[in-house]
Amino acid sequence: MLTRVERVLALKNIELFHDIPGEVLADIAALLEEETFEKGQYIVNEGDLGKELYMIVKGEVEVVAGGNVVAVMKEGAGFGEMALIDSQPRSADIIAKNDVLVLKMESDDFLEILKQRDEVALGVIRVLTGRIRELNAKLAEKSGKKEK
Repeated sequence: MLTRVERVLALKNIELFHDIPGEVLADIAALLEEETFEKGQYIVNEGDLGKELYMIVKGEVEVVAGGNVVAVMKEGAGFGEMALIDSQPRSADIIAKNDVLVLKMESDDFLEILKQRDEVALGVIRVLTGRIRELNAKLAEKSGKKEK
């Protein structure tokens, strides 16, 4: 079980929360639940309604969409924010590649933080923009074209 200080330090390493002051992270840390998953265990199922944001503290996960591994995420990554923002079903399975420790935030808490803290909203925008750029690069590579 992580202490509150350990949770704050873990949050500081999560890409969504890089630019958030420590005192704000302490408030956010109080809202989080820890959850562990064993290798091969499904954390999120494609098509399910998303109600949580997950942040990886330890371990790695595979992102599987349509039966294909499309990414591997590790410590410092977060997932689940898309389903919380657009209320659409989960777009991929997330499967523990090894033993994984995550911090989990419920959707109501996440949405309230987005409303109150511009820095968190900007962090989410940066992460989603980065993912779009990665996908664009992969699509360009598959089609034999380079992104301009």
